[in-house]
Amino acid sequence: GTSLYDRPVTILGGGGITEELLRQLALYRCEVTVVRRRPEPLDGAARVLTTDRLHDALPGAQVVFVALALTPETTGLMSAAAFAAMKPSAMFVNVARGKVADEAALIATMKAGKIAAAALDVTVEEPLPEASPLWTMPDVFITPHTAGETRAYEDNVLDILMENLARLWKGDQVLRNQVL
Repeated sequence: GTSLYDRPVTILGGGGITEELLRQLALYRCEVTVVRRRPEPLDGAARVLTTDRLHDALPGAQVVFVALALTPETTGLMSAAAFAAMKPSAMFVNVARGKVADEAALIATMKAGKIAAAALDVTVEEPLPEASPLWTMPDVFITPHTAGETRAYEDNVLDILMENLARLWKGDQVLRNQVL
């Protein structure tokens, strides 16, 4: 296996999943670059780049995590060019939305051995069709869109809902977990 200790990591996204990843990656002393819409700093990130600078964040990363919302701007963000910018020993992990990655480009990248591995909790089509070549690739790990499912998931969702309802009731237009 490959250790993440003292290795560079890139995370696409700046929400709650990213914040949790930053806390966990701190244990491994990873130098983390976060790519998101806004350039505001995040605790635990060595640098924050905007999505227009994605290709600056990919070349050195040992792992590229995708943890961002699907919007018109993020659809296909991990394109053939983005995968080509990753180093051959890098790993790609998508726990967000399948359509953020160009799946045909990922398949071509994996077939060509241009990156070391991929872990996919999400795919463009779910469930992933039986005919997909991803199923037979030895360095692709597929889970059934369950990365966020924990016993506390429903409680967390209800807490967010109740907090947002309270904010709306007070006239506050800024909501928790809002994608703008």
